[in-house]
Amino acid sequence: MIRRSREVAVEVKEGIRGGAGRAEAREYLRAGDLGGVLGMSVITLEPGATIGEHTHPATEELYFVLAGAGTGVLDSEHFPVGPGDAYVVRAGHSHGLAADPDRPLRFLAVLTRPDGGDPTAVERRT
Repeated sequence: MIRRSREVAVEVKEGIRGGAGRAEAREYLRAGDLGGVLGMSVITLEPGATIGEHTHPATEELYFVLAGAGTGVLDSEHFPVGPGDAYVVRAGHSHGLAADPDRPLRFLAVLTRPDGGDPTAVERRT
């Protein structure tokens, strides 16, 4: 399988997981494309945009920052993030992300199902 950036649709999202502002997402992988992976996207938060802190009951997710800077949230702990930083939310825990107000933040998000359950059963993502 090959997915070229120019062939991947851009989806505009507002207020992700109760956050504020706008983001653009490119979904490169979906459930069934790669064992254990439910989705892989490159997301760009506009300056000041946020992904609200939310819990993953049955999935785990990796955020890997590609460009920009902001504040990560993991189980209500806030910390600075920048290019090359990564953090993982385990099933049953919470996370979020905020772009600094002066520049966009681009990151890779990989959603997995750690228990090997139904790869098509994806938690609702907004």
